[in-house]
Amino acid sequence: MPFATLMKTTFSCRYFYNFFIDPRVPWPPVQDSQLSSTFIVRIRPYGLGIFGCIALTLLIAPLRTAIDLSNIALLYVLLVVATAVWSGRGPAVVTALLGSLAFAYVFVPPYFSLAITEVQHLITALIMLGVALLVGHLTSTLKNHVEAAKVREQHSRALYVLASQLTAAQTPGDVLKISSHFLTTSFSVDDVRIFTPDAFDNLPAPLSPASLADIIASRNLATVPVPGTTRVLTVVPLRVARGLQGVLGFVLDDAGTLTGYVRELLEIMASVVAVALERIHCAELAKTTEVKMASETLRSTILSALSHDLRTPLTALVGMADTLAEGRATEPEKQRAMIVAIRDQGLTINRLVSNLLEMARLQSGAVTLNKAWQPVEEVIGASLQQMRMQLDGHPVKVEIMSTLPPVEIDSVLMERALCNLLENATKYSPPGTGIDLSAGQMNNCLEIEICDRGPGLPDGCEAEIFGLFRRGQCESNIPGVGLGLAIVRTIVEAHGGRVDAENRRDGGACFKVRLPMETPPLVAELEAQA
Repeated sequence: MPFATLMKTTFSCRYFYNFFIDPRVPWPPVQDSQLSSTFIVRIRPYGLGIFGCIALTLLIAPLRTAIDLSNIALLYVLLVVATAVWSGRGPAVVTALLGSLAFAYVFVPPYFSLAITEVQHLITALIMLGVALLVGHLTSTLKNHVEAAKVREQHSRALYVLASQLTAAQTPGDVLKISSHFLTTSFSVDDVRIFTPDAFDNLPAPLSPASLADIIASRNLATVPVPGTTRVLTVVPLRVARGLQGVLGFVLDDAGTLTGYVRELLEIMASVVAVALERIHCAELAKTTEVKMASETLRSTILSALSHDLRTPLTALVGMADTLAEGRATEPEKQRAMIVAIRDQGLTINRLVSNLLEMARLQSGAVTLNKAWQPVEEVIGASLQQMRMQLDGHPVKVEIMSTLPPVEIDSVLMERALCNLLENATKYSPPGTGIDLSAGQMNNCLEIEICDRGPGLPDGCEAEIFGLFRRGQCESNIPGVGLGLAIVRTIVEAHGGRVDAENRRDGGACFKVRLPMETPPLVAELEAQA
């Protein structure tokens, strides 16, 4: 190759590199920067292929006599394959054509001429062109398949993440937030909304109730142009087996992105969102139904208990008051007995109302524990003193460990809990039977146990008996609304302890209170605090 021709070609390659490949050179010289950048993005892959072909030709031109023509043709085929992998089908075709011309012009005798005199050289050039075009096409197709597979894999992974996140969504707002994140990261959309059926009458432009009705009837994804822009509003119905949950709407910059694959992916995404909305709706419906059923059950239980346990003593009170008022009980002993009975019935009603008020106060969470260091024997003694009238006819056997240290408790509430346990024991124990009360220490816990000789607890109800309005015997003539043990459990748990119930082997029931024990302060510290 003459030196002048080589230099001219070299300078041409340099200018070609500057124009087509170097991103710092603003070419073509147009005023619109966006148009310029778009042009460069589209032309640069072709420039890379052309530059590679020229560079390869310059590199092996000095060695054309030392390299066989078939090997040179393979080098151009390799360049076409690399161009197809790097830039795609179009640049590979251009590179193949240019490479064939360069091969025929520079390397096939006569040199620097396209007049091929030998048939075998013409066949070699044609075969090289055909192989380059075929291999470039196949390589580009394979590259497109690989890129499409990567995109599908990314979308599948994003769809899996979307489904897993929607399983934890608790409200429609959570569903909208998760769906919006998926759409904005996967398809670069904005203004994502979910329209529920009750909001179909107030739709933003350009969506109207009539157009939305047509979209819902078609059951497929649809687009509505946004007036004055090139953007489109995309609407996808959210349908499940039980009906329409709403529609999903979002704005796309270009309707051309809605290919068949993208439409299918968006419809799958819409079905996942619809299932999540249906699950939330069903969960809210089930929760509402459960609350209604629980409220109705509680209401019926309260009314049943109050109508039985308040009406009976009130009826007795009215009857005895009428007897005394009419003077039918003239003997002093009968009058005294009736007065005592009136007092007992009044105390019964007072205990029932007190339990109701106490339970309401404890359940409201407004109870503050006034803890203080108290001797265990004094708390137990005060409880027995308060229950002396109810315990009449039931001998109580008390066993308290002599080495028990003081405990930090709310003495008023704890006495209330022990009184309820003692009252429960007297209710269900036959007259004349004894009640055992013991207190001791085990594993840094204070254990107070109250046992009776009654009928015991129904099998399997040892834990349920501490619930609200739960009784050991649902139908009996024993007064009470089933709040005493619930109050006990609330008080004990407020102290950080627990209460359990079990049947005795020789008959009866035992209730065991466990309270945590801490190291009591010294007497000097207590006096200093006082």
